[in-house]
Amino acid sequence: MVLRFSQPLRKLLPLLNCRESLRKESRNRNFPGGLFLMKSLRPFARKCRRLLRETRARMLRRLGLLGGDWTTGLPAELQFWEKALKDGGRSWNESEYRKRTDPKLELQEELKQLIPSAPGALVRILDVGAGPLTTLGKHWPGRNLEIVAVDPLAEQYAAMLARIPVRPLVPVVFAHAEKLLDHFPANSFDLAHASNSLDHSYDPLAAISQMLAVVKPCCYVYLWHFSNEGTHESFSGLHQWNFDSVKNDFVISDGKARHSVTAQFKLTAKVTCETMEAFGKPVVIAKLKKI
Repeated sequence: MVLRFSQPLRKLLPLLNCRESLRKESRNRNFPGGLFLMKSLRPFARKCRRLLRETRARMLRRLGLLGGDWTTGLPAELQFWEKALKDGGRSWNESEYRKRTDPKLELQEELKQLIPSAPGALVRILDVGAGPLTTLGKHWPGRNLEIVAVDPLAEQYAAMLARIPVRPLVPVVFAHAEKLLDHFPANSFDLAHASNSLDHSYDPLAAISQMLAVVKPCCYVYLWHFSNEGTHESFSGLHQWNFDSVKNDFVISDGKARHSVTAQFKLTAKVTCETMEAFGKPVVIAKLKKI
């Protein structure tokens, strides 16, 4: 039988063979530098293992052997948040916890720049897939800020926060990202925001369409997501989608088919896309300005 390897695997095989040779040599007393080399190679080995795992996930996904159901991932999401919040964020991220519970936290500057509002104006922001505690800053000096946070797990989050207990500054209300018009009028928000949430949805393209529908003309949909989380998490639980920036195009994929968001919404929005790093991971930021 002839084994055929994908391009990423072909690149990794010589490196893995080299690592195995060094591992054997490091046990040789005549090779005192081996232990040092092995320690220096650990980050490289971790990267190799990650690339192999992701390559395996991509192959199995394309073959239809790796799949998931959105509803089956919901219990794990609830368990994650209860563990993260019950000790004040110490087992998760204390800084992030403080931000989400700080009533004095100002609205993020990058979002202010997308909202053309006069001093004293009412500014309405929709936070989609907000989780139990929205990431948005709670006030904007000189403006009247109204934040509406929605999540399909709103009722479960409310019960969880009551048990911990944590009192949310912005109570989350029930709504699916894919069905926002069932709850809100069209053209009613100055900004629609989603952070690390639409890649957990069951239809992110429908969610983006709904977000565009509920923002006012010439207003923005702002999307902040870790890159290719579906592949990184082996398409487990709620991680069924990859968000990526490909040659300045915002691309969404389920591991089988790819969709250009720029092309999909070319008649309704102007799409820009950029990348950055946060929490040691690549992030994709997309901004869609409603036409």
